[in-house]
Formats: sequence, C-alpha cells, structure tokens
Amino acid sequence: MPEIIWPHHELSVEATLSALHLQTSFSLHAPWTVIFGPSGSGKSSILRAACALIPKATVDFRRRTSDPPKFTTEDLQNGTVLGALVTWQSLTQRPTHLRALAYAPQHAALFPHLSAGDNIRFPSQVCQPPTKDSALVDDVLELFKLHSLADRMPTQLSGGERRRVALARAFAVPNCRLMLLDEPFTGLDRKLRDELLPRMQAWLAERKIPALSVTHDVDEALLLNADVIRLEDGRVIAQGPAQEVLAVERERLLQTLA
Repeated sequence: MPEIIWPHHELSVEATLSALHLQTSFSLHAPWTVIFGPSGSGKSSILRAACALIPKATVDFRRRTSDPPKFTTEDLQNGTVLGALVTWQSLTQRPTHLRALAYAPQHAALFPHLSAGDNIRFPSQVCQPPTKDSALVDDVLELFKLHSLADRMPTQLSGGERRRVALARAFAVPNCRLMLLDEPFTGLDRKLRDELLPRMQAWLAERKIPALSVTHDVDEALLLNADVIRLEDGRVIAQGPAQEVLAVERERLLQTLA
C-alpha cells in the first residue's frame, strides 16, 4: 500500500483584490510546488499573503514541526494511526520576519545603494539574531555564478544579472523553512533558465528546503517535475503532478516541438 505523505505547510487565503475575489486553500506536500495560472488569477497574491503583505486578507498558515511515523493507507483504513501525533506551528499571527520564509518577488527590487554582494549578504545581517554565515553566502554566489559580479552596483548589472542577484538574496536567507519564488526566471533567457533550474532544485533538496513558486510557463513546471496547483479566477481548480494537471498543455507543447 502507498505510504502517506504528510504536508509540510498548509495555507488558506481569502481576500478581495479589486475585481478578483481570492479564495484558496491547499496543502504543500512536494519538495517543489508550482502555482500555475493566467495573469490576474491571484498567483502572486498568494505568496504575498503567506508573507503577511496583504493587510486585509484572511489567512490561515501553518507549518508541520514534527516528522510523524511512516504509515500506509492500509494502516489508516485499519485505524492504526488514530493516535499518531502530528504537531503544527501556526504562522498566521507571526510577523513576517519570524516566519522563516525567503521571498523573491517578481521584480528584482535590489537595494540601489548596496553592491550585488552586499544585497546578497543583507538577509544574514538583519535576521534575528544576526549571523555571519559567510559559507552560505559563498555557496549562493557559486550557485548563481555571481562571484565576478559581487562588487558591482545594481545600475551596472543587466536585467538578467539583477534577477540572479535577487534570487541569490532569497537563497541566502539563514534558517529558511520555505522558499517563495514569484516568476523566478523572469528576464532570464531559456538557456540560462535551463541551467539554473536543476541547480536550484538540487541545492534546495540537499538542504531540505521546500519551494513554492509562481509561473504561467508550462515548460518550466514540467522541467521541475513539480506538484502543480492550478489557479483560475482566484480559485484552486486542480492540484497534482505536473504531468497530470498540465496534460493538455503538455500535449500541445509536444505538438509544437514536433
């Protein structure tokens, strides 16, 4: 019988955003989950709500804090796990900086007065308590191939370089428990994206940091082999493996490439 996979985070969001009424609720089980949908469907707002950046949103956000024993669905049917303890930590009332989140918004938003390297070091300097984890910063500079650009100011960087610095800054957040990435490959050419994507995925998997990202790119979701949350008009209409949830788009993509 298949093993039960417990979610690592659960999130519910309800908010009225101009003409859109966002009402979603989902669990995150996979190492990498993608929120997929058209522009204006509320994808980015979900990440912002998780960071407590939408003041009037009603949010319920929690994180699993224990690793329960391994059970199968047969055990569940037999009542074996009725006494199993799964402990959760509510993040709903916690201020953003105490949620152990890393967030890379859709726009790079670098600090203009800081060099690329100092932008990347910034999270370790403002976290509580501050840390001097130079090894983490060095790992991130290597991951995004930014050592040669570390001393440049944002105005000296191309759009793609600024995007890489913004991603690196998120990856350099100490003690991160969930990575939030809004259209992470915006401004990057496809070749660079295809190089970065598996490296980012492996880096996070090695550190057991799950990711929740936003995209409208079918190819990106399929390359990640991610769990996909499909969003339309502020509602979740499907969730599951990319190959299943995006089966129609995948077939259309294959026909285009044929």
